[in-house]
Amino acid sequence: MNENGRRTPVLERPQIRREFRKQLRARLMSEAVVVLGSRPQRPSLFAAAWLRPALAAAVLAIFVVAGATSAAASSLPGDPLYAVKRASEDVQLALTFDDVARVQLLSEIADRRLAELAEIAMDRPGSAPTATAEYSDAVDKFADAVDRLRDADSDEKRDAAQAVADAARQKHKPVLDAVKERLPENAQPELQKVIEKEEQRTTNDPGRGGGRGATGGERQSNPTSRPTPKR
Repeated sequence: MNENGRRTPVLERPQIRREFRKQLRARLMSEAVVVLGSRPQRPSLFAAAWLRPALAAAVLAIFVVAGATSAAASSLPGDPLYAVKRASEDVQLALTFDDVARVQLLSEIADRRLAELAEIAMDRPGSAPTATAEYSDAVDKFADAVDRLRDADSDEKRDAAQAVADAARQKHKPVLDAVKERLPENAQPELQKVIEKEEQRTTNDPGRGGGRGATGGERQSNPTSRPTPKR
């Protein structure tokens, strides 16, 4: 009520017109699009058009190399992919820095060459000279690595080298004899040279009674006992 005793009329609540509300909403939305669209965006690696062909070529190359390596695993001397197989082995050797692990890997490669030679003797005797040369080369590398390890200062390394060499000898000799019987006469002389070379290595093997001990160092077979001190 006012001073005169009259009741003050109640004011009505203001209401926004529907048309004005629509116009305000449309204006706010348009400004939001402008503000958000002007933000700097981080460049994406895949957004650059010039990178897409390079990335696709890199992925394709990875699949091609992986597929070729897998297919080359079963290749034999004389096959087109055999060079890929040998290159893969060379990479493995280059990345093997431990002496004992390197000797073991060379032993596995020699076993692989022997298996290839045996398979060729059965299926493709004409390729036997190539396979024989591959086996001989692998065995030479393995024998050289064993000899170097026999000269190591560590008894553990020398014993490991001797153990690997003995195991390889036991596996290879019977297989070589069996392969020789399957080869034609003109291919047998080359394999016979390899067999004789292996027998010569066995004769000169320090671990089989040569002038040096089983692990390569100069050792006395019957060390002199120390005299008993007098009391």
